[in-house]
Amino acid sequence: MLKRWMQIIVQALSVQVCIGCLTLALVGTAVAGEKDEGRWQISGSVDGYFAYNTIRPATTIVNAPNFNFKVNNTLHNFTFRHNRPHLQLAEIVIERAMAGKRWGFRLDLDAGLTTQWVHASEPAGRSWAYVQQVFVSVPLGKGYLDLGKFVTHHGAEVIESKDNWNYSRSLLFAWAIPYYHTGLRYWLPVGKSEKLCLHLYQGWNCVEDNNRSKSIGLMWQRSTDKYALTVNYTGGAELPNSSRLRHLIDVVFVKPISGKDTLMLNADWARDNAASATWYGLAVYWRRQLRGERFLTVRAEWFRDADGFATGLKQTVKEVTFTYELPAVWLRGTFVRLELRHDFSDAAVFSSGREKHQTTFIFGLFQAF
Repeated sequence: MLKRWMQIIVQALSVQVCIGCLTLALVGTAVAGEKDEGRWQISGSVDGYFAYNTIRPATTIVNAPNFNFKVNNTLHNFTFRHNRPHLQLAEIVIERAMAGKRWGFRLDLDAGLTTQWVHASEPAGRSWAYVQQVFVSVPLGKGYLDLGKFVTHHGAEVIESKDNWNYSRSLLFAWAIPYYHTGLRYWLPVGKSEKLCLHLYQGWNCVEDNNRSKSIGLMWQRSTDKYALTVNYTGGAELPNSSRLRHLIDVVFVKPISGKDTLMLNADWARDNAASATWYGLAVYWRRQLRGERFLTVRAEWFRDADGFATGLKQTVKEVTFTYELPAVWLRGTFVRLELRHDFSDAAVFSSGREKHQTTFIFGLFQAF
């Protein structure tokens, strides 16, 4: 185990060195182009974890078109392995923020198990696993247009664990919504507190489409000091060589309860007509700031895979997660998350179909640069 942690540390240091070199390379461009073209910025992060599952689950081999995976913690996303340290994600972000009438650009370069899982079935091949996002933003009318490949705007959570409240991902993130899209989206501000997003995509999780149909949708978002509400719809044919539609409705509601407490709700409903399948669920989050940069988050979920399309087995599954976050004392920008999670289903889905529940302890460690 010590050898495995040393490998993760070496990989983390390698990423940090790469970020430093890229920063030096871009400094001249950033300074020279600041007045005319905007400022270039570079950042990154490294994320690793250790998980212990009390049922000591058997290992399941998941074979996908681009990658194969060893999975112990069934229904988890990215925190798959039991009783061994693992590098989850290393990321470098190069960005030129759009300002005024000037164009913007973003490139996210990723490595690790997380990005391999996200792109496991990408029709264009495994090379896209290392490019999480790459898109150009241009002003258009009263809003702006994004063109390229970008992570989905569905859901309450994102791919990077550092930007979520919990370390492990929710069931809704893992099984109800897509990870990324390729195409274009138009953002239009409506008044001071609302905005719309119109999007036209290749589909769910694809750079190269698997049929002749595209996905279209609309997002409406309202943000005030008292709450934030996002309602999101995407529809299109998603199965290979099919024209029958898949519909997804996603709602996220965030409300500060006090100066230290925040409540978040996420609801999803999806229907794929080609597969005659429906799945839906609800997640509730409560986050409290304890002292300084220390936080406690509780997440409770209920997810129904009515036809077994999303998870591979017809089931109703629930989970409760407690996450304690604190900054590491040894290095600035390093955070630790200690997590206790319990999953339980009405079907024997855990440990290769032997158990109906599992309890997982997770130690997560991530460093932002």
